[in-house]
Amino acid sequence: MPPRGFSLIEMLVVVAIAGIALAIAVPSFQETMVNGRSRGVAESIQFGLLKARSEAISRNAPMRFQLVSTLDATCTASASSRLWVVTQYVGLTAPANTRGVPAGRCNIAPYVPPDQEEPCPTTPAYTVNTSATPPTAPSCITDPFISDKSPADRVPDIDVTATPTMGTPAGFIVTFGALGQLLANLEGAVPVGSPAYRVLIAPAAGVTGRSYCVEVNSNGNTRLCTMACPCT
Repeated sequence: MPPRGFSLIEMLVVVAIAGIALAIAVPSFQETMVNGRSRGVAESIQFGLLKARSEAISRNAPMRFQLVSTLDATCTASASSRLWVVTQYVGLTAPANTRGVPAGRCNIAPYVPPDQEEPCPTTPAYTVNTSATPPTAPSCITDPFISDKSPADRVPDIDVTATPTMGTPAGFIVTFGALGQLLANLEGAVPVGSPAYRVLIAPAAGVTGRSYCVEVNSNGNTRLCTMACPCT
C-alpha cells in the first residue's frame, strides 16, 4: 500500500500551530534583543566612568568622563548619547581649561606620548601632522584624550537620559580627583546628595524591554542596577 500523504486540513492545522508559536516567540525574542542592547549601553557607560576614576588615581591627575554627541570633529557635550570620552582635565586653574575639553576635537588622535606632566608644557613647539588620518594633536594642550573613545555603536531603540546636566549645550560631565573623589569642574560644582550623578538607559517609547541605571555616588563609586533610576 503506498504511503499516505497529508491532507489539506492536516497541513492547515500544522501551519496554524506554527503561526501561533511564531506569534508567541517573536515578541519574546525582540524583547530579549532590546534587553541585550540596553545592558550593553549601560555597561559601556559604567566602564567609561570606572576608567576615568581608575585613571585619575593611577595618574594622580583629574580625569573627566563626558557623554558626547558624536566621535568626529563636530562632537559636543551631550546628555542623551551612548558615546563617551575620557580626558585628562587641568581643573579650574591656569592654563585656561583648554585641555580635557573635547568639544570639536573628537577626531584628533591622542598626542604621543600620551602621559604629559601638568601643567602641559609650552615648549618645545609641537607640530601637527595634518596628513594623518585622523590628524594628530599638535600638542598636549590641544590633545583632549587620555583614554580611547568608546567603540559603542549607535544601537536602535535605546534612549539615554543623564542627570544632572550642566553647561551650554547641556552636557553630562563627571570629574574624578586623584583619590577617586568627585571634583567640581568648569561646568559646575559637584551635585549634593547621593547618588550625585545618574544615567538612565531605557527602551525607546513604544518598545518593550528592561531599563538600567548607572549611578555615581558622592564618594565616586559607580554601580549598575536593573531598574529605573534611582537604584534602591
